[in-house]
Amino acid sequence: MNKVHGNVKYFYAGFDNGYGSVKLLIDGHDLIRIPSYITSDDMEDVAGRVVIDGKSYTVGESAYRAGSNFTANSDHNDNKINNAKITLLGALAHLPHRKNWEIKLVSSLHDASMGDKLKAVLEGEHSPILAGKESLVKVEVLKVIPEGMGMLVGRKLPEKLTVLDFGNGTTLYSRYFKGKRENHTPYPNGVQSLIEMLTVAMKQINGGKLGVASKIRHALELGNTKYSSQIDFKSVYLETVKAWFSQGLRLPVEAATEAKHEGDEVWVIGGGCLLPGFAKMLEKKGFLVLENPVDANVTGLLTLAKKMA
Repeated sequence: MNKVHGNVKYFYAGFDNGYGSVKLLIDGHDLIRIPSYITSDDMEDVAGRVVIDGKSYTVGESAYRAGSNFTANSDHNDNKINNAKITLLGALAHLPHRKNWEIKLVSSLHDASMGDKLKAVLEGEHSPILAGKESLVKVEVLKVIPEGMGMLVGRKLPEKLTVLDFGNGTTLYSRYFKGKRENHTPYPNGVQSLIEMLTVAMKQINGGKLGVASKIRHALELGNTKYSSQIDFKSVYLETVKAWFSQGLRLPVEAATEAKHEGDEVWVIGGGCLLPGFAKMLEKKGFLVLENPVDANVTGLLTLAKKMA
């Protein structure tokens, strides 16, 4: 990370308020990627702690560590918008403190037609306490683009391109010709549906009890299948991920496979790419899993924000 001069007035940023994780990339700062968990429990002034509008929240990993009393963006379709101010401030509360932030950002949504609603939630002048320290945060939303399109910014694109974005709540299928998007279809199955399948599959190794979704997610985000110190769910994971791939993802994967047959390159991004063994399944189909697939979108959002300057 380059040292940022204290007199910098504006900061350009990319903000991806995902169902599974919140990603904030501010020019000159390290990427902040945190789970989209929010708790109102009483906590110390840890990273992610936000006091705003007379209420206190903790966003990210500490919300998970606090116990089971937390919410997540994945709990409801509207949370990407409704929680956006809290998660943005929570991400800022993971960065070195500044008394003043003036941020010009580009964000993304699975349905960019709802961009005005997201803009209304984020924009304005906010006076939060971030990790115990007062701050003035001014936000201007330069643009809201369809989710996944950020990964195109600054890349040399093939003439024919199909992109699959395996997110937490949805899988997005997009097709481009000479850099222009021809169609964009969201499918209502993402990593969350796999986790829900795993909660049921866990019963056979969990004493007949359903698995806890947040514990399963936490293990998968760490790249393993360790549900607890006593239980490894690798056996049920291997069975379930194959069923999820062949059933829940059948339509977008078949569409991408057909596009490849017609001469498209197929690029893949999204948090699903980091699931144990999942990238290998995609590569066997001839798809290209991009480097840093989870962060490809937010990196492009920052690049676009700087270009719009």
